[in-house]
Amino acid sequence: MNKTFKNLLTIATASMFLVACGQQKEESTEQVEKKATTIEEIQKEKGKPARVVKASSSKITDIRKFSGSIEGMQQNSAICKMGDPIAKINVQVGSSVQKDQVLAEYLFTGDNTQYQQAEEQVKLLEASTQRLREVKEKGGISQQDMDQAETQLKIAKMNLETARRATLILAPEAGVVTELKFKVGQTPGVGGVLATIAKLNQVILKLNVTSQDIGYFKKGAEATVTVAGEKIKGKVSLIPLAANPTTRFFPVEVTFNNKDKKLLPGMYVTAELETRQVNGIVVPTEAVVYRNGSNAIWTVDAEGKARRKLVKLGVQTKDYIQITEGLAGDESVIVEGMSRMNDGDKVLVVE
Repeated sequence: MNKTFKNLLTIATASMFLVACGQQKEESTEQVEKKATTIEEIQKEKGKPARVVKASSSKITDIRKFSGSIEGMQQNSAICKMGDPIAKINVQVGSSVQKDQVLAEYLFTGDNTQYQQAEEQVKLLEASTQRLREVKEKGGISQQDMDQAETQLKIAKMNLETARRATLILAPEAGVVTELKFKVGQTPGVGGVLATIAKLNQVILKLNVTSQDIGYFKKGAEATVTVAGEKIKGKVSLIPLAANPTTRFFPVEVTFNNKDKKLLPGMYVTAELETRQVNGIVVPTEAVVYRNGSNAIWTVDAEGKARRKLVKLGVQTKDYIQITEGLAGDESVIVEGMSRMNDGDKVLVVE
């Protein structure tokens, strides 16, 4: 009987121990379940993560952009003076030429014989003048008659030169051929432009500027254009005192040194001009959120909560924006994470 009682006591003790272990396991599981909260609950407890910076008062440069076309310095056209077809072109685009260099020659068709006529007139007067010199030596004519004959010969030679130049297309000045408008066999016609000659050591960027922007330009101000990843600096060289009466734009010119010929006539480029410097409250550009026609910035208040503030913008650069209204200047501004924010949310500031 004693043995039976001991066995029962052992079984009862073991059962109580197992029940106690089960209760501890259930309590432990309940504690784990209480800690396993959702992301929303974690954010409510600790805050929504965001990266912030301090707004500051500083100087910012107002950089304006204006676009226009490049032209060569002292750009001129080679004009055709005859209506005959072109027989030969002696240059190509990019050729360096000197003043009066022959760019092209005409195909003689017989329709224009002024040069041949002038040439025959000179031959006739040369022979006549030579005979008069011989007569003059013998006293047969006066000095006045001799002078008159010599003058007629000089005039005939000048006419011959004029006629000769008309049979050729000559470079109006030294420079570089930047454009050829006709090919061999084509007929430009009298007054047609065969080629454009320009000096490329310096080039001009011509900008059409509105009345609202013309006040930003100052003679000598620096302007920058970017070509193939390279920044090229120039200076404002001409600010007209009146707008073009037809377009109502002001044709401003910016001159660039172009020794390496990176800027070529006809290029359409955008110039950045440093127009002024202003002092004000400045924030990174990514801090500004545009929505429904308004600009806003998310800040973190003293209690660590998100606050949406409507702002007005001033000068803008690639990296920073001036805030003219809406900030005091010492706020903590959210630059990353504001898309998940609601006004009053707790903010978890992260680096």
